[in-house]
Amino acid sequence: MPVPSYGAMPLSKTFLLVRIMQVISMVVIIGITSNFIGNIVNLGVEPPKEFVGTISIACIAALYILVSVAYYWSEANLGLLVMTAADSLLLIAFIVVAVTVGKPVSYLNCYVIGKASTEVDAAYAFAFTTSVKNNLNQMGDKLSLGHWAGVTKSNCFQAKTVWGLAIAMCILFTTSCALLPTLWYKNKKATTAPKSVEDA
Repeated sequence: MPVPSYGAMPLSKTFLLVRIMQVISMVVIIGITSNFIGNIVNLGVEPPKEFVGTISIACIAALYILVSVAYYWSEANLGLLVMTAADSLLLIAFIVVAVTVGKPVSYLNCYVIGKASTEVDAAYAFAFTTSVKNNLNQMGDKLSLGHWAGVTKSNCFQAKTVWGLAIAMCILFTTSCALLPTLWYKNKKATTAPKSVEDA
């Protein structure tokens, strides 16, 4: 089945490429955050609200993207404007995710975790373990994302990956918000029948 042209085949193919990149980013975000949240929940502690919000928005966005590709492929002309509005809302949501996840994570240096002196590592591990023990099976987010991300180098890189992908999603949704109205305009212009010589 050929890619619909909407009167501008290069732009149409670019939009399809953006959607594919969005789906791949969503799968990675959902995988990392669900693993992160699962590990925290197994300890009996409430997960950080930043990652809970991230996985919620990513799941909704992934569902929308999969549905929107069907509308795009069926050449729903007016649907392009509806998708523009939905993409704009998701752009705002991912800007919020990038800011909330980035605020605690941006200060972490993943390369120095585990390379500090033994006394510093032992003191930090003791403080973290005591904090986890005090918050077991209690409601309320007492431990921030910064605490969890700073525990191990793996956690740090996972948190930074989610932050980076949230920024990438902002760029991808900005691109799709620019392409969709352009495709609608090009398609409308291409489908408008030219006036005959008698009517002119």
